[in-house]
Amino acid sequence: MTRRRSLLLALPALAAATALPGCGTSPDTFEGKGPPFHPEEFFAGKLRSHGVFATRLGAIETWFTAHLLGAWNGTKLTFDEHIRYGDSFEERRFWTLRRDAADPTGRSWVGEASDATGPVRGEVVGNAFRLQHELNMLTVSGSRRTLGFDQWFLRTAGDMALSRSAVSWYGIQVGTAQLAFQCVSVGVTQGTVYPGQAAREEQPAAPLTRSPGASPVPMPGAPPPSRIMNAPPRR
Repeated sequence: MTRRRSLLLALPALAAATALPGCGTSPDTFEGKGPPFHPEEFFAGKLRSHGVFATRLGAIETWFTAHLLGAWNGTKLTFDEHIRYGDSFEERRFWTLRRDAADPTGRSWVGEASDATGPVRGEVVGNAFRLQHELNMLTVSGSRRTLGFDQWFLRTAGDMALSRSAVSWYGIQVGTAQLAFQCVSVGVTQGTVYPGQAAREEQPAAPLTRSPGASPVPMPGAPPPSRIMNAPPRR
């Protein structure tokens, strides 16, 4: 049985144990500190993330990497996420976020995720972005189980952010997920992305093929062999 699957099977037992306190993070911690977190800028492009999930006892259950692709059309942020776990299990998630029109400060966000059981809610505070949601995640038996996430993103540099999530089951914290995000692209990608786009763009390009005996294909921008400067003489 894989580590990720054993985690999902163990959730009822973890929930029966003594609950951990929540993240306990005060929004005042991030006021006026670090580079401001603008979700429509940070998530609008190509990103990579690496993370681990630890149980309430501190044991690392699994690790994962993700490829994200996002875009901003002026009113709506869309980004597609392709996740690979250490046991080769793969997961995909599609997000849509927009500013909450009911908040005149412009700090609140609302949206949806492809496997969320309800609305996704976010709040920007200084160089941090808090995202709260519940996801209907797949278990080893093929059924689904709802897990709550109270996630904080902390922007530590222009192209880097750290994230910590308190993961709960029926309101009881069962572990934490910690991630590091890095922007791969430069600038803000305009427009919209679609479900599955991140996984498709992550596929490696097909290798070049040539007929037997044919000359090697030069790299793009490389000069022809006859014009290579300072090449050693043939003997």
